[in-house]
Amino acid sequence: MTFIYFLISVVLFYYLFKFGMRLLMPFFMRKVAEKIVNGQQGQYANGGPSQQGYGDPFGQFRQTNSTRADGKVRVDYMPPKESKDRKGTETAGEFIDFEEVK
Repeated sequence: MTFIYFLISVVLFYYLFKFGMRLLMPFFMRKVAEKIVNGQQGQYANGGPSQQGYGDPFGQFRQTNSTRADGKVRVDYMPPKESKDRKGTETAGEFIDFEEVK
């Protein structure tokens, strides 16, 4: 008899938990989303990372020297030039001869 009461209570708890989560999860998810959005807005409003430990993804692209004249282009990185000793097919890779079949 005790086993039947146990099974009934487990099934009843399962359905009550399922029903409660269906009602409460949208509320909790909304609160979590608001907290994330407010944290991100506060992070960028202050000009740096917040207490959450997120870095500023655009920090490296922010203009550091504002005295530069409009219309001027500044290049921060130039890739190294390749040597001009190798030309044409030497740099293009491996070629395989083929015949076209009609």
